[in-house]
Amino acid sequence: MKNNYKKLLAFLLTGCIAFGGCGATEAAADTETQDNTENAADTEAQDDTENAADTEAQDDTENTEAAESTGDTETDQASDTSENNAGGQTSSTGSSTYNTTFPSASTEPVIPPPLTTEENEQTPVIDNTEIHNVVGIITDATHYSISIQVPDGNYYHMTIPESGVTGNLDYITIGQIATLSYTGSLDENHASLTGISSSSMITGIYLEEYAFAIKIINAARAMDLKALSDLTNFPVFLETGTYSGSINTSGEFEAIDNEKIFSEALVNRLANYNLFDLKYTDAGFVMGNGTPSLTFDVDDDGILGIIGINCNPAPETSQN
Repeated sequence: MKNNYKKLLAFLLTGCIAFGGCGATEAAADTETQDNTENAADTEAQDDTENAADTEAQDDTENTEAAESTGDTETDQASDTSENNAGGQTSSTGSSTYNTTFPSASTEPVIPPPLTTEENEQTPVIDNTEIHNVVGIITDATHYSISIQVPDGNYYHMTIPESGVTGNLDYITIGQIATLSYTGSLDENHASLTGISSSSMITGIYLEEYAFAIKIINAARAMDLKALSDLTNFPVFLETGTYSGSINTSGEFEAIDNEKIFSEALVNRLANYNLFDLKYTDAGFVMGNGTPSLTFDVDDDGILGIIGINCNPAPETSQN
């Protein structure tokens, strides 16, 4: 009996031990599972926390950069506005500070400069081979050149080449009205004579009378009192302003002060006289209208000579 009791007790102890061992294992397993779960939760929570922190930090960084960019933009705009205002004030006040902001090449098209007048206008080319004709009174001639006065009163000069001129050059006469052919330009004194012939123009004045008038013009231009005396038929009537009367001899005439006869008014009148204005009147051939003037005519022997000289200036015309 006693042995049976011992066996039963031993069996119960063995079962308790076994049961206790299983509970310990299950408890350990539960504890490990709980620990793993808690670790996993902690890890996940930590990851979530770190991700949230990273996201928040990234958002803060982006916001900060955006704010800084906005601030920089506003600062640049304010700086540009300040520079523009300063540039405007500099231009208006004449300060030495200049606006260094340059326009962008993409927004400012390149405009070529306008053509200058020299590029727009071409220099006319003078055809030196074209032949022109002009009618004039021959006032001077040499072996190399010839001078004429045309109906408008202007004087022109032409060179005479050694060959190639049509017409008889040996019969050129001072006072002759002729038609002259030339090449080049009269205005620029680059005209070259190519031909000469008689003109059909009729003025009512003979060659000798034109030639005599040309001698008077040359004496007046040179203010040569002796030459003028040689062209005078004495007695001659003289009006100087201080003297009015006849001069009977060349000696008396040449003794007069040169400036009294060759007054500025008379010299200007004769030096610029247009031969095509010469006409015969009852008083003779009068060079000049009114005063000053010079008159010449033929004497009883048919010799041309000066018969009257008026040296007074033209009267001033009163203006109301």
